[in-house]
Amino acid sequence: MKRRGRRSRGLWLLALVVALATGGTVPAGADTTTQPQTFQGPGYSPEYADPPTGSENQSKLWFHADAWWALIVEPAGRSVRVFELMPHHIWRPTSAVVNTDTGDVGDALRDGDAVHVVTRSSDASLFYVNLSFDAAARDYRVAAPVLVTPRNSGSPPTIAKDAAGALWVGYATATNVVVIRSLDGGLTWGRVTTLSSGGPGGAVEAGALIAFDDRVGMLWSDQASGSFRFASHRAGDDPTVWTHEVAVSGPNVADNHVSLGRIPGASGDTLVAVVKTADGEPIGNPAAGEIAVLVRAPGGQWSTVPVSSLDEGFNDPIVQVDVATNALHVLASYNGSIVRKTSPLDAIAFPPGMGTTLVNGTGHQLSNPTGTKDVLDARSGLVVLASDWHSRTYRHAEMPLGPPAADPADQVPPTSPPTVQAQVLSSGAVALSWAAASDGDRWVPGGTGVPVAGYVVSRDGVEIASVPTTGMRDQLPAASETAAPRVVEYSVAAVDASGNRSAPAALTVEIPAGGSSRTLVLVAVGLLALAGVLAAGYLLYRWRVVRGTQLPSSPQRSRELTRERTPVA
Repeated sequence: MKRRGRRSRGLWLLALVVALATGGTVPAGADTTTQPQTFQGPGYSPEYADPPTGSENQSKLWFHADAWWALIVEPAGRSVRVFELMPHHIWRPTSAVVNTDTGDVGDALRDGDAVHVVTRSSDASLFYVNLSFDAAARDYRVAAPVLVTPRNSGSPPTIAKDAAGALWVGYATATNVVVIRSLDGGLTWGRVTTLSSGGPGGAVEAGALIAFDDRVGMLWSDQASGSFRFASHRAGDDPTVWTHEVAVSGPNVADNHVSLGRIPGASGDTLVAVVKTADGEPIGNPAAGEIAVLVRAPGGQWSTVPVSSLDEGFNDPIVQVDVATNALHVLASYNGSIVRKTSPLDAIAFPPGMGTTLVNGTGHQLSNPTGTKDVLDARSGLVVLASDWHSRTYRHAEMPLGPPAADPADQVPPTSPPTVQAQVLSSGAVALSWAAASDGDRWVPGGTGVPVAGYVVSRDGVEIASVPTTGMRDQLPAASETAAPRVVEYSVAAVDASGNRSAPAALTVEIPAGGSSRTLVLVAVGLLALAGVLAAGYLLYRWRVVRGTQLPSSPQRSRELTRERTPVA
């Protein structure tokens, strides 16, 4: 073990000598900006008994005006207010109060500058609330709530808007699956249309609405028949005309967990639903179940893709569609945290295993992740909000999705790099480094300040490199290694994703005479030669020891040893 330690130290010293000889630099650390980061959120009222980020069929987040917004239960009372996620990753309460007597937080659908919200009061009455964005005040204006249905169910509702502009609200109960339509932007609501009816005393079901292509669809669980069912309606048709399909059926297939998403495509939209099975019922654990994704192709064919097994114990699954990295994200509660498993969009299949942690629940009891109905892109990143039922607080995670996204309307240049530094390695090489520039102070996932796309480096007024990092090594032309010192002027300009370029940050560097470079090389070669001699001598010494002999300490001593060993005649 000691010999191995000496050898390791020797190799390290040899590597250092080589680095000095070649003018090497220590590489920068790995970029960790693509990793999710978890942030503590506000507390929610003890008067609200259930996790306020449930249920899986609902979405309580949306991305608009370069920021994330959420429906959040306030720390006291039963009010739900719109909060904005700020650049320093803290949720800011706005003036927009959606419900003052909340029974179910509700479901939010962004529609341009408007947001459509359905929410229940404590007596289970269902209301529609329209939010309109005020860009100058960076706030939402709240219209008067409109009654959709009176208190006949506590089931969590969902909302969608079809291609003809009609709004739809739907939900599933233990006895019925129903939808209601509005043709005037939510000011009035029509009669209830029943899609499915069951007998009294059945299991509580869950359903989710979604708009796709020229249709609106409703997917719901049917535990009595062991299936997930789907019905769709063509925009503009009579509200009672729906086409019915069976997404999947079989023993213990259906449980009341449904989250529905849409993958846009040139030949039509693909629907994806993450669902939970009832496989835990036979083993006496109703909370257990397999997680699967149901996929509806544009032609209407359904297929099933497994996500997790019964033993892995995932719960509360939701689905998020990400076009920035061409990924489908399934998020679920597991062991007090929120975990993520990911599949490509164009070949949906999930790897085995437990996935990766998205919202870190260390020391917390997180459950019920909620996301957005919108398709995610590089500008939005991925944001997921969860409930900590133990401390009655929110926690959320932010994760970038790819490099900064271009904004065609952006004509504002980024800031210049604050500082530029140089290290002269030799008369032929200079190492440059600079502090990161910023493209604004809006929110970015997991970071502070909008990162730029890259940097343009110039030497004596001539561009020599475009790099995405905050440093580079410049190898000067051979003709620059003159016998006399010279001065070189460097400049670094930041470039944002839209191509806007900052004012350059300049630095003047004095390059030593060419002899300095030759001296450095000669010194390095000498050090390498010395290291080789020492290594050879050590190896010869070890070989002699193994052979049972000793090296002579001097020529005289060598001759004496020879005479001692010569036989006397």
